[in-house]
Amino acid sequence: MIEKVGNLELEVEAIVELEGDDYKVVNVPTPDEFTGFPPSWEFVKSNMLTWRPYFKAKMVDFNGQLIPAVGQYLLNMDEEMYKFLMDIYTIFKVNRPSIETNISVVITKQIDDLERERGFPFTGEERTRLHIRYAIEAAILRDVGVIN
Repeated sequence: MIEKVGNLELEVEAIVELEGDDYKVVNVPTPDEFTGFPPSWEFVKSNMLTWRPYFKAKMVDFNGQLIPAVGQYLLNMDEEMYKFLMDIYTIFKVNRPSIETNISVVITKQIDDLERERGFPFTGEERTRLHIRYAIEAAILRDVGVIN
């Protein structure tokens, strides 16, 4: 069954009950799975240095892990997107950052974290590809209604 979640049509994988509420579990597409660019791509691309996303999702505790929920939908995503989302949540919802902090700062932090895990720096071309990839992830998250 396909349902519209925000601006995207996503497949409902399961229905689960949490905290007395029924949620539909949907898979959020990765940039690799998404054909073309998400509807919010132009917004994200044009506002990278000024956009301070507002975190709109509810975080639901499921077996000790926080899972994002938008309305009646639980969002299932890959580990990379989940880490990115949790950084957005921590930086913009929990910590109340300085006015200079924007989505580009979060993307740069993600890339720096990947470099630390990898043990050596990315080339300029690799960093550029990763910036675009994370910007597409941000657009997907905006389109499903997690951030605005």
